[in-house]
Amino acid sequence: MSTRVEGQRPGQRAAPMNPDDRRDALIEVFVRLAHREGRKPTTSEIAQEAGVAEGTIFRVFPTKEVLENEAVQAAFCPAPVRRRISAIDPEGSLRDRLVDFTRIMQLRFTEVFGLMGALGLTQPPNRGPHQACYDAGRHLRGHADEEEEHVAAHQPLLETIHHLVHDDDRLVVPAADLVHRIRLLTFSGSHPGIADGQVLTPEEIVDTVLFGLMRRPSTTESGLSIAELHAQLGGDPQVLTADEGSRP
Repeated sequence: MSTRVEGQRPGQRAAPMNPDDRRDALIEVFVRLAHREGRKPTTSEIAQEAGVAEGTIFRVFPTKEVLENEAVQAAFCPAPVRRRISAIDPEGSLRDRLVDFTRIMQLRFTEVFGLMGALGLTQPPNRGPHQACYDAGRHLRGHADEEEEHVAAHQPLLETIHHLVHDDDRLVVPAADLVHRIRLLTFSGSHPGIADGQVLTPEEIVDTVLFGLMRRPSTTESGLSIAELHAQLGGDPQVLTADEGSRP
């Protein structure tokens, strides 16, 4: 949801909203400012960015802390991520599917790292299984899952991811292992501190897991050349067919 209407200038009063829409808009502004500024935004900054009077914030949130908590819950909800992964083209090559998945996860990790740093969080919040959010396909503000539902918070998300590759018989490990390794490399390769400032691209992450980094014999056990196998999985065979002298 865009907070400021088209043509509205920063600081200009926004059109009237119902309380629920206003809450959602202010949550979005809080998260956006935290990412942009690298710290908790002030209520004055939130009001200016949203185009409302500062008092408007406290008409829908009793305190700034409540607004911050709602913003954190919304930012860490996995339901929108699952929806984006579900939209990946299942007819694409294995590599294309994995690159699309990795791009979504890298953006997710980058957003999470940035928000945690801005708010001084050492770990994500524990909100429960998010089942109602998954069912709705979006974050449901203020919804509390039943505690007796012992469902892993990210299990529906993982099931959606595994569906991308579960039917590929060219893998030498179970599809869940492939996804697990890509997630691990995406997490570490997307964090500037862990990656020493050399953040990996989604293509680099996927190719490292699918093809490795060592030179291979000219043919595989199946009789395919490495370039043919690379192309079959959706890669660019020209990367692998360069002259030996031009390779690093």
